[in-house]
Amino acid sequence: MIESFQSNGYLHVPHVIPEHLIESFKSLANVLEAKALEAHKQGDQLIGACVIEDKVGPRIMRCNDLYLHEFNLLNQLIASPKLLKKIKELCGPKAIVIQSDLLFKQQHPHPVIKWHQDAPTEDSSHFLNIGIYLDSADKDDGCLRYLPGTQHELQDIASIEKMFGWNPPGVVQVPAEPGDIIIQDMMVLHASEPKRSEGARRTVYIEVRSYEALVEEGIYNRDWIDLRKCWMGEILKYDEEDIYTDEEKAFFQNDHQPQEEVLIKKLHEVTSPSIPAAYGIFNVEGPNYPIPDNLKEKATS
Repeated sequence: MIESFQSNGYLHVPHVIPEHLIESFKSLANVLEAKALEAHKQGDQLIGACVIEDKVGPRIMRCNDLYLHEFNLLNQLIASPKLLKKIKELCGPKAIVIQSDLLFKQQHPHPVIKWHQDAPTEDSSHFLNIGIYLDSADKDDGCLRYLPGTQHELQDIASIEKMFGWNPPGVVQVPAEPGDIIIQDMMVLHASEPKRSEGARRTVYIEVRSYEALVEEGIYNRDWIDLRKCWMGEILKYDEEDIYTDEEKAFFQNDHQPQEEVLIKKLHEVTSPSIPAAYGIFNVEGPNYPIPDNLKEKATS
């Protein structure tokens, strides 16, 4: 699996998250969606939530910073044994979680995820984005598409879009089921076409990187990094299968560890510059791209 990840830039691992945690996060997603839509109706905004006015009405796109809403439940999710093992294998024993968001992919019409690379960096250490699926992502229904092996350098995204649309040579669709995870290198080229089926597909995303790489790169605020190191220490309290040794856990222990409420508050308040994603030229169109022709026909009929 690790060799496959290093070669392709992504890895689909089925049946990673226990069913009870998937059901808990489905319930959380329902609650956050209802709260976000009600706040939008009142001219307000749920913290972390993004609600947009689609042609069919207001719909939620995402809810960022999940630690603000269910800190301990999120920590239990990340510490799921099979997931935690993959984090350690791919990022090393000093890996830390730096972000966690909940994304809602709604039925078309809704913004598509065009070809892009998440966080271009020259650092060779793995920088991971891990999708934890709460709902099915079916083939030809907006599941993730990858161009394997594109994680090593910046791609000419605009040319790929213009020439090939959703189907450049070598493209791979990666469907997933609830409880599956898809781990991707932040540099691998990927996209997601419109969702055709009814309802929303919910995916929890966590971003993971080694502590050393974050410090050495010099982009991120050091206080911001150290707060996430403290957060990883809280996550590892749920490592019931001792995937991390006591010595490895000691790296995350802090004599001045903030209380939970203070840590959550600081995680939100202490900001840092981030690496922007790389997209193609704005409004580039290609064959059946970004909206497939048969969906355009439905919209006008």
